Amino acid sequence: MLAWTGGGVTLLGLVMLLVLAASRGWFSPVARLVAGAVLGLALLGLAVWLHRKESARAGAVAVAGTGVAALYLVVASGTAQYHYLPAAVGLVLGLVVAAGGLGLADHWRSPALAIGAVVGAGLLMPVVTEGWGPLLAALTVVLEIVAGIVALRRGWPWLLVVGAAWAVLYASLAAGVAGSAELWPAGAAAAAVLVVGCALALYALVTSSTNAPAYGVLASAAVPMLVMGGRLDGWRGAAVAGGAAVVMLGVALVPRLDRPVRIVALTVGAVALLEATGLLFSGDVAVAVIVGEGIGFAVAAALLRSRPTLLFAAGFGVMGVLGALALPLPPGVLAGYPASPFTRGGLLQTGPLVTGLIVAVLTVGLAVAMLVALARTGLLGSGDGRAAMWVVTGLVGLYGLTGFVVGLALLVSPDRGGFVAGHAVVTVLWTVLALVLLARGIRNTPLRVAGLVLVAAAVAKLILFDLVSLDGLARVGAFLGAGLVLLFAGVRYARLVSEAETATGPATPPTGVAAPAGGAEQAAGDDGRGTWGPPDART
Repeated sequence: MLAWTGGGVTLLGLVMLLVLAASRGWFSPVARLVAGAVLGLALLGLAVWLHRKESARAGAVAVAGTGVAALYLVVASGTAQYHYLPAAVGLVLGLVVAAGGLGLADHWRSPALAIGAVVGAGLLMPVVTEGWGPLLAALTVVLEIVAGIVALRRGWPWLLVVGAAWAVLYASLAAGVAGSAELWPAGAAAAAVLVVGCALALYALVTSSTNAPAYGVLASAAVPMLVMGGRLDGWRGAAVAGGAAVVMLGVALVPRLDRPVRIVALTVGAVALLEATGLLFSGDVAVAVIVGEGIGFAVAAALLRSRPTLLFAAGFGVMGVLGALALPLPPGVLAGYPASPFTRGGLLQTGPLVTGLIVAVLTVGLAVAMLVALARTGLLGSGDGRAAMWVVTGLVGLYGLTGFVVGLALLVSPDRGGFVAGHAVVTVLWTVLALVLLARGIRNTPLRVAGLVLVAAAVAKLILFDLVSLDGLARVGAFLGAGLVLLFAGVRYARLVSEAETATGPATPPTGVAAPAGGAEQAAGDDGRGTWGPPDART
């Protein structure tokens, strides 16, 4: 404790030499840098000499950590504060110093030396670089690279975390305060943090699934890019955030990675995708894009059979559907005519109507993709509360279908006649869809239940809405069409059930009573009453 405290005080003294002496005009800049370099090298030499004795090795580690941090601060000061070194040369020298110090820690097998050197250099570096500029971020990225290599070689996860933490912090600050002339260098530093952080974290997690601190490195790698995306306007910010989303979602879609890794990458990628969408689009267009992104997540979930991906599809779908209900496809436009935004001042608005149609189509596509994904991931069932998932998904699909049909009818006939005709077609379509579900659900309970529920919904719509809102031929057409379809559905469904029972054998007798071996005819007896029982009991 005493040795490390002394190292910290020594580094503060070096900072005073480099910064305070400059403000007071003491010594020349070259003298300050040379004095700092000599101090760092002397401390390293002393540490090597002390390390030869077993009893002095704890102190040697503290001395060496102080020396490495001192040399790194001298390089940072000479590059960013005094500009004696070009940025590229300063970064190379910083890489050499970090590699030397952390290589010594690797040789001594001392994680304390490695972490102490990284902490000391990272903590005091902003003082000697005089601000949160891109060069500070670049120096910490160099430090992160070397620290990450040693951490992966020796299995020191906290060294990986410490190195990444400085890079994420300083790159985010550089992106947040950069002026117009420093935006692109700061963006380059943010991109470097993303690539380096993802590469180091993924290597650590693939080689050792128990390397829990690496999850934090992976989760934070995109933070500077998100900050930079928020600083930029329009398509530039969307491109930066979208780049982060592409990288993180690409990581999440790698099938061989463990599930926790994919969940972390999915979460960060989804956040980046939302930021990019919000920066590039607004209003109705943003709603349509979010619904489309939900479809993309659902398709990926179906292809990968991934429930975590399905969860994010549901999240985007909920946001998109709520946005559709609020903006381009509100319930009012389907409940009455005229209604905003499809009509304003009694005039049909073609633009909002076309947008509503597009959102309605996307909503139907979202429902279909979600149903397929639910089936592929084993969640399309009636047990364990799963029925709510596909029931809600079905209702979303019905709403989108209703919006599409009504909107298309208004586009063809922009008056109340088109509105009522559209609703008549909707009622018939609901009934036809119910017939399809019933036919497919002979041996599938969820589909059968969905068909029966949709029949009830169609009848309820006929009585509660169509009977009141529709008039003339539209009302007659809705009732006749739905009635004929229901009639046909009843006849056809009864036939399908009968054929299914014939294919699977006679009906099962009541519970607890055994059927006779001779079949139903023998059990019925001569009197034809059909009483179940053994043959010798029919007298």
